[in-house]
Amino acid sequence: MTTKKPAARTTKAASPKASATPAPVTAAQAVPAAGAPRLAAVPAAAPVQPADEPIAVTVREPVLKKKELIERVVEASGMKRKDVKPIVESTLKVLGDALSAGAGLVLPPFGKAKINRQKDLASGEMMIIKLRRDGPAYEASRDADEDLAKDDD
Repeated sequence: MTTKKPAARTTKAASPKASATPAPVTAAQAVPAAGAPRLAAVPAAAPVQPADEPIAVTVREPVLKKKELIERVVEASGMKRKDVKPIVESTLKVLGDALSAGAGLVLPPFGKAKINRQKDLASGEMMIIKLRRDGPAYEASRDADEDLAKDDD
């Protein structure tokens, strides 16, 4: 009489689909054992751009300061600088005071300005302002409407 030997146990190889989705981890499994070193999570590295692609660089647009604003108004109006300067300064003061009081501005063709957020600081006042301006498509349609109104007269 012969006895059969028990067959060797073979484990089934994990399918690629099963290894692609990790099993959920419970809170008890996530806590390291006492005395085990704690590992910190490391953020994933940003992808590196290949050398043949140009690198995007953000360049700030030039800022229009009060002195240049006055010069541009002098050019556009043909008036003398000594006459234009007090008018521009007064206009800027009135606009600043209106915004500080919480008023919105509707100044065509400049646009419509509305205070989005406002915060008082020790050094002054900070405002986040939304400015809505008409685009070229709107201006073209408005000019066409004005031309039609002239034809009706």
